[in-house]
Amino acid sequence: MPILIVFLFLFSSTVLAEALPATNFQVTHNFINKMAKDHHFNKDELHLIFSKVNLIVADKNPKPSKKRKKSKPLSWDKYRALFITDKRINNGVQFWEDNLSTLKRAEKKYNIPQEIIVAILGIETNYGNNKGTHPTLETLARLSFGKHRRKKFYQKELEEFLLMSRENALPPLAIKGSYAGALGYAQFISSSYRYYAVDFDSDQKVDLFNSAADAIGSIANYFDKHQWHDFGPYTRPINLSSAQNNHAKSSTNKPKKNALYWRNKGFQIDSDINNKTKLAFIRLPQDHHFETWLTFWNFYVLTRYNHDNRYAMTAVQLSEKIKQKFTQNHP
Repeated sequence: MPILIVFLFLFSSTVLAEALPATNFQVTHNFINKMAKDHHFNKDELHLIFSKVNLIVADKNPKPSKKRKKSKPLSWDKYRALFITDKRINNGVQFWEDNLSTLKRAEKKYNIPQEIIVAILGIETNYGNNKGTHPTLETLARLSFGKHRRKKFYQKELEEFLLMSRENALPPLAIKGSYAGALGYAQFISSSYRYYAVDFDSDQKVDLFNSAADAIGSIANYFDKHQWHDFGPYTRPINLSSAQNNHAKSSTNKPKKNALYWRNKGFQIDSDINNKTKLAFIRLPQDHHFETWLTFWNFYVLTRYNHDNRYAMTAVQLSEKIKQKFTQNHP
C-alpha cells in the first residue's frame, strides 16, 4: 500500500517534525520509476542518491499554532535600497573591469548591453559571491513531494535538475544553490540551465558555478532568446490621470498597444516616441502612493528573468549607475 506523505512546507517552524530518507516514501519511488522510464536513469543509482536526501514528516499530533499574517511586499524604495548601494555599484565596476573582454564579446554576439549583464549578476549573487548554500537536490525534493502549492512546477524542476546534472557530469548531491533551487552565478533554475546556459569560455562544458564567462554568455543568451530589442529603451516616468491609472499594472505588463493608440486615448506620450512603438504602463508601490512608469519592450524582457516589476526596475537603475561610474573610470 502506498505510503501517504504528509509533511509541512520545509521552512515551517510551528510544527514538530522529523526527517526521514526520501526513499522511505512511495512518492520518491514513483519519481525514480518515471526517470528510469522517460530518461533511462539507473534505478539503483537514483535509489542510492535519494536515500541520502531527507524529507520532513509532520508530527501526527501538532500543537495548535497561530495563523501568521501574510507579509506585505516591500515598497519600491525599500526594495531598491537592498540592491542599489555604493558597495554593489563599486563591485559591479570591478567585475566589469575584470571581465571586460568577455562582456564585450557577449554584447557583440547577442546585442545585450554589458551593464545589464553586470547588473543582473549583481542582483542575483553579488557577482558570484553568494551562489547559495542549500543542497539543491534536497531542496527540490522537499518542494516537489510535499504540499507546496507549486509542487508540480518543482517536480518538473527536479526532473530537469537530474537531467542537467547528468548532461554536465555534475554530482547531484554536491550541488548547492538558493532556498528555491536556483543555481550558480546567474541563479538559473534547472530548466533554464538546460535550455539557455552556454559554454562561453570554450572549455567544452557549461559551468555556471565556477565560470564567470559562462554566466555572462548565458545571461546574454537568455535575454536574446526572449526577443530582446537591440539596445532599445527601458522606461520613462509618466504622470497619469486618475482615469488612466487603471492601465498601470502592479504586475508585469507586456507592451501590446503602440504609442499612437495611447495618444488617441489621451495619454501624454513624449513626442520623440515613434507612433509604432509598443508601450505599457506599470506602477511601483511606495508606502503611501505609487510611482507610475511608461515601459518599453526590453523592460518586459527583463521581467522574464524575474516576474517582478521592482526587480526589472532595479536592474535598469543599477545598470545605469554602474555604467556611469565605469565610464568615469574609462573615458
